[in-house]
Amino acid sequence: MSTSGLQETVMSCLGFGCDESFDCYNSPEEAKRARMRDKHISRVLKQHQREELKRLKILLLGTGESGKSTITKQMRIIHINGFDMKERMEKIWDIRRNVKESIVVLLLAMQELDISLQNQENEKSREFILNNAGNPDAQRTNDFLEHAEKLWSDEGVQECYSRVHEQGFQLIDSAKYFLDKLVEIQSPAYIPSDQDILRCRCVTTSIQHIEFDVPDGGNMVKFNVYDVGGQQGERKKWIQVFDSVTAILFVADCSSFDQTLREDPEKNRLLEALENFEQVWNNRFLRYVSILLFINKIDVLAEKVLKGRCIEELTAMYPDIFPDFKKFTPTASEKAQFADSFPSIEDEKESGKKKSRNRSRVEVDPEVVKTAVYIKHLFMKIVKGEITFNEKLAKKDRKWHDDHSCEYFYTCAVDTNNIQRVLNGCRTLIIQNHLRRFGII
Repeated sequence: MSTSGLQETVMSCLGFGCDESFDCYNSPEEAKRARMRDKHISRVLKQHQREELKRLKILLLGTGESGKSTITKQMRIIHINGFDMKERMEKIWDIRRNVKESIVVLLLAMQELDISLQNQENEKSREFILNNAGNPDAQRTNDFLEHAEKLWSDEGVQECYSRVHEQGFQLIDSAKYFLDKLVEIQSPAYIPSDQDILRCRCVTTSIQHIEFDVPDGGNMVKFNVYDVGGQQGERKKWIQVFDSVTAILFVADCSSFDQTLREDPEKNRLLEALENFEQVWNNRFLRYVSILLFINKIDVLAEKVLKGRCIEELTAMYPDIFPDFKKFTPTASEKAQFADSFPSIEDEKESGKKKSRNRSRVEVDPEVVKTAVYIKHLFMKIVKGEITFNEKLAKKDRKWHDDHSCEYFYTCAVDTNNIQRVLNGCRTLIIQNHLRRFGII
């Protein structure tokens, strides 16, 4: 509730609704009681404002599978001591479900791509997996995982993995990660690591809420973070948490340029993210709320570009939205900014009985840098009003956006060091915007 709304509620509850001059009262005693009520209201409002100054409400918005829930998990790791043993053990079943989903998608894709198994002895494993694909509990048995392990080692399945994008099959980003770990996942002693939990895919179908305190300037600031589902059917819930928002973290999957939505196979994911971002940027309920744009999954983007995938294909389909990629040239500062954001490599070196760790910047392929910066430009063109999907939303007064801003960051949601650096940078912006809202700066 806003301060003004609280004031009206408090005044109503205390029976105080007349003019501040107190001329409407019939006796000095009534006027005295009114002044006392007025002082009490002022104290309540000041206390409310002090509490509000310590509480920052953050929304995580974005389309489905953009990485919002992964960033929420990172916040837990960074600020709330991570995950306890019970939570880790519960994640085993979600991880096994990810394995099942991944191997089934690959086997179905092999049929469409007309790819055969290289080892015919694995035919029994293929039949076992497909015959149990409809069993929701099939992955709970190690038999299922053993068959999946045999298939994943087959050269035919590996060929399919490298070509699965050709038919638009919906393969989760962590498919290779978990299929490579099948031996470990089958072990009775297996306990999911932080990285396993970060990469575990689980659809968000309700509003997730976490709280944590962050020290700032000698005070503890309370962050309330809300993560809501990004699928089209879940977005109607977003407005439920728009009230009293301090800032929005909008997460955009920059690697999704060659994918379509699960719920709409005809709709390009990146295009959907751009349209969704415009709706948030121009939403009348969020006019005074600044946006922190996370251009996420830069690691997945790099993998795709290095395999030959190119965003230029979208130019022919949507020339008004995606300008000629070949003619685009990022500036030197834009290149450096992306290179500084890209996850670094941690090397372990043996030195006697001790191990030393050195972090070094990765030399990023120029095409990867160009693609990431190009996508950043698309989102910032929406901020500047240069790209419009909805004319009604875009037709705002020139000063309509003066009271909020949009800052962008390149992120890799599964890299804790990257997210921690970004969140540290965001924290100052969020707190400044929060104080500005109360007229303090």
